[in-house]
Amino acid sequence: MAMAFATMLSLSSVSPVSKPFISSSCCGAHSKLRVFPEACLRFSNQEETQQQQEEEEVQGLKKHSIWSRNLLSSTITRAGKNGLRVRDSLTRGSSSGGSSRSRKCCLEEGSRSKVMRRRLARKLNRTVRERHLLQPGQRILLAVSGGQDSVSLLHLMATLGAEWNWSLGVVHCDHQWSPAASRAQASHVSQLAASLKMDYYQAVTTSPVPAEELARTWRYGVLQRIALRHKYSAIVTAHTASDRVETLLYNLFRGSGLHGLQSLTWKRFISGSLALSFHSAFNPDRLVHFLLGPDKGRVEVQKTETALVRPFLGFTRTELREFCDILELPLWPDPSNHSLKIDRNRIRHQLLPYLRQNFQGSVDKSLARCAEIVHAEQAYLDSLCESILKKAEACDESGKTLDLGILQSLPLALQRRVIKRFVESLTGRSLGFDHIERVRAAVCSEENRDNGCLELPGGASLSLFRTHLHLSIRRFSRKN
Repeated sequence: MAMAFATMLSLSSVSPVSKPFISSSCCGAHSKLRVFPEACLRFSNQEETQQQQEEEEVQGLKKHSIWSRNLLSSTITRAGKNGLRVRDSLTRGSSSGGSSRSRKCCLEEGSRSKVMRRRLARKLNRTVRERHLLQPGQRILLAVSGGQDSVSLLHLMATLGAEWNWSLGVVHCDHQWSPAASRAQASHVSQLAASLKMDYYQAVTTSPVPAEELARTWRYGVLQRIALRHKYSAIVTAHTASDRVETLLYNLFRGSGLHGLQSLTWKRFISGSLALSFHSAFNPDRLVHFLLGPDKGRVEVQKTETALVRPFLGFTRTELREFCDILELPLWPDPSNHSLKIDRNRIRHQLLPYLRQNFQGSVDKSLARCAEIVHAEQAYLDSLCESILKKAEACDESGKTLDLGILQSLPLALQRRVIKRFVESLTGRSLGFDHIERVRAAVCSEENRDNGCLELPGGASLSLFRTHLHLSIRRFSRKN
């Protein structure tokens, strides 16, 4: 059966002028590749000899960044019209007869970049420790698009990698919104991963994703699947405080409850259920209970817990832009970020500037504070909901049951939450307000008891009895 997406394997070339993008389509499988370019190792050894005393604390990452900029210089020059941010000083070298003033400026810039790198690395390190986002020795998958936020994440996580003993991998998702630019963008990310000697994974749709929400569903499915197959215990994304504000407004306009208004969270665990479809990657409707790893070993999906971590929620987009400018990091911004056909882009480029100018200049900070307050209250209500489910929920061979006596005794707000968590914990699919109200109405109606049955998203079937609800789902297993 035809899949709605395929994965592509990207190789990094040693030569800066060759095209490093080689692809092979393979339905349902993700490939892993380690790349150790000889050019990178030779360059690194030279840099280590020249700058060992001056840049001892940040030597590891800086030499990779310098190599990466030189490696990509000719590609950047050719591809500038496709959306790559071109920097005049990208391949700046030492010219014979340069003035002492120029050398002094270079030293000042080098000192400034070291200070900026140390400051942001310390801030990230403090955030990870204080919020218990990640643990030492973890295998961590970094989602990298090639823009300023994700490239900053890649470099700062690499800076902290040795201290925390992390094993880092990079994944890039290509939505095919602009095929030519997308291929070049993926090639750029693959070379960054190679320069930092990280495992690289790539997934690409066979056709452009029709809508933003569908793109998100596909993207997170890919991230979860790669993490499970290759034993990454955490997925890290580069969402910032700015993204959090935009997401809060976006969810508000969609009529979301507190779960949506809390916007992006610092850390959450992805459901143990993996929903896929062999007809459309954008509308998963069947559960997969196990996957095959690279070593052909069986990975039990429901027994594997994966954390989704966003350590940049305390960083602003302006702060990261300054970081990339000072360190002269090569970037490849996503052209779709400027398309006003996308709701989030209209919020970013039109609504928020209007609010800053006509209502409050610090509206971003105020909305971010609101999201943080809602997040704390949501966390409390979630814990309360979990305590209720431990008493009201039971499992059997064909699914799960929920005690109606306990459910009906709850306040309206908790009824909705319990129903939502009860269904989502089995299906792995988000349950919308309309579906929740259908279930609640059926529970309250005496006419629907004993013979009532509701079909829910994700292939779930909810049967109503006088004393309890019974939730079951079609089981589907396939080796991927």
